[in-house]
Formats: sequence, structure tokens, C-alpha cells
Amino acid sequence: MTGEARASHGDWDAVLETTQLYEAELAALRLREAGLDARVIDQSYRQEPVPFVPALSRVRVLVPADRAAEARRLLAEGAELPEGAGSEET
Repeated sequence: MTGEARASHGDWDAVLETTQLYEAELAALRLREAGLDARVIDQSYRQEPVPFVPALSRVRVLVPADRAAEARRLLAEGAELPEGAGSEET
């Protein structure tokens, strides 16, 4: 996952670029929970059988350009796990 994506798409800026759709979806969810509008753009090319080629696997998370700095800061902070998450209790 790369964190400093700076591509611009009109009034939207890419704040994250990754090769995995699920990573982008999780990042977008985190941003939405913080009150930011976030869109996931999957620009991947898939054809079977084809080896994994990073240049053909681009998934970006976009936010409004005026909120891009805030979004990058939120993604850089990470997220806290909910209480009890990861515990071995059964």
C-alpha cells in the first residue's frame, strides 16, 4: 500500500493508491467514519490467466481536494482496535 498518492481527478485528490481493492475499501470506510466523502476507483485490469502486474493493478481512494490533507493525516494515524478485539478469550 502506498500512502502518498497525489493524483488529481477534477475536484478530487487521490490520498491512497494500492494494488488491493479490500485495502482501498477499508481506507475509504475509515475516512467515511471520520465524516469525509471518499470514493474508491478500481482501475485494475484482470484477465485470467495473467501474472500479477502492479502497473495493471491500480486502486485509488479519492476525497474532495479541499479535504485531502485531513484524509492523509487520518490514514497516517491508523485506527485503534475496539475494546476486546484480538483477545484470546473464549
